[in-house]
Amino acid sequence: MRGQACRPVGEVSGRRFGVVESEEGGVTEEGGGPCSPGSSAGRPSPETQQPQEANPPLNGIWTLERQSLLDALLKRDPTIGGLYELAVDGMDPARWSMPRLVNVAHCVREICGALPHILGIDGLPPRSDTSAAGHELSRVWDLYGDQLGPPAVAATIADDTAEPEQPKALVTRNVPSALVVAAAAYVVADVEGSRNARMVRGALVTGTVNETHPNIATFARTQEFFMGYVHLDRPVRSLPPHSAARAHF
Repeated sequence: MRGQACRPVGEVSGRRFGVVESEEGGVTEEGGGPCSPGSSAGRPSPETQQPQEANPPLNGIWTLERQSLLDALLKRDPTIGGLYELAVDGMDPARWSMPRLVNVAHCVREICGALPHILGIDGLPPRSDTSAAGHELSRVWDLYGDQLGPPAVAATIADDTAEPEQPKALVTRNVPSALVVAAAAYVVADVEGSRNARMVRGALVTGTVNETHPNIATFARTQEFFMGYVHLDRPVRSLPPHSAARAHF
């Protein structure tokens, strides 16, 4: 979650404020005096940083690089920018908790899915909806339920004539052609969905529809880490160390 160039944004008295440069070259908050060395969210002000540094020092989780990306995202799309702001604030190590990680994970998911389209990257594939194909498969099975039996029973039927030490083989049986067609449609939607997701991920990383760039695999590991916390398992999984989450951020 990295970016390029701009001004910090934060909150004062419950409302958003911008940071602007005065005519004398100083930096002030809109409607206020000079910027403090760091905001309550832990964001460093420009005067405490050396812009020429490749890796500006941290003050909390906000770096100049992340402030710049926030400003760029807010200009492009306020909703996506707002989600990014929530995600970075959620990574504050001083308040690290499972609820904050879940919130960050949801923000990451929505940003990754929407940003390539917001940026207008050419050639993005449409979303492949496996739910529609799944509903059709269920409908066709119900249509031939008298012949096929309950799906839960059919899924467990095995050939008891196989040798005890061998895996049980599913019994070969005739099925309606309509069911084969519906099942094939579901498989096609699932395969296309996986491929389209890889293409969108590649577009997010490279700016073009791409499935092979080496950085895509690195980003996929980051995305997979946060997606693992979008929905809590039962029992609730343990909170990872902040350092582990930050390594992906």
